[in-house]
Amino acid sequence: MKRLRPVLWRALCVTALAGVAAAAAGCASSVLPATLAVNAGAQQDLRRYDDDWFDAARVGRVDILQGLVAAGYPIDATTREGYTALILAAYRHQGAALDYLLHAGANPCIGDQHGNTALMGVIFKGDTALSERLMKTRCPIDETNNAGETALSFVALFGRADLVPPLIARGANPEHVDALGRTALQVAVQEGNASTIAALEKAGAQRVVDATLYKQP
Repeated sequence: MKRLRPVLWRALCVTALAGVAAAAAGCASSVLPATLAVNAGAQQDLRRYDDDWFDAARVGRVDILQGLVAAGYPIDATTREGYTALILAAYRHQGAALDYLLHAGANPCIGDQHGNTALMGVIFKGDTALSERLMKTRCPIDETNNAGETALSFVALFGRADLVPPLIARGANPEHVDALGRTALQVAVQEGNASTIAALEKAGAQRVVDATLYKQP
């Protein structure tokens, strides 16, 4: 991550805005810059720190995230691609940053420009621990992206058979169909993910014979 601008470093050392401990040790000054002091609640002004915010999420700098949240930075701000800090932290396997953002009130249900959520991202990345963590949030378990795909669709697409039971246990619908009319089981068959096919069938997913999806014996 780039070297922090001095004004941001001073801002991270301030305790007055939130009554919390300094975000980082060794601060040379505890005087809040006048522009931030006056505009602490003005999100437009604080968006000057976008690069620092999103970089901090990517590399797991919880201290910087804490400092900017304390200064009033909008926790659900997005990049041009629609990524929130929570999505970036999850995708980069930054568990501590993800937990901090969740506890600080970040919305885990926000999708990127394609509607893909943080849960979908960590399923793609193969991170079981963070997948199970995000399953426990308030988001609908069958939340869909722009292609009508759910978390279970991603499990089928990327062969994550281990995540079928916990998703089903939390209410995921194995018969949900995406925008192309495919169930998770049909997706798993298309991808040749044998273990995922078995896991979905064990969970009660029904095979619907479709000559375009199933090879004839």
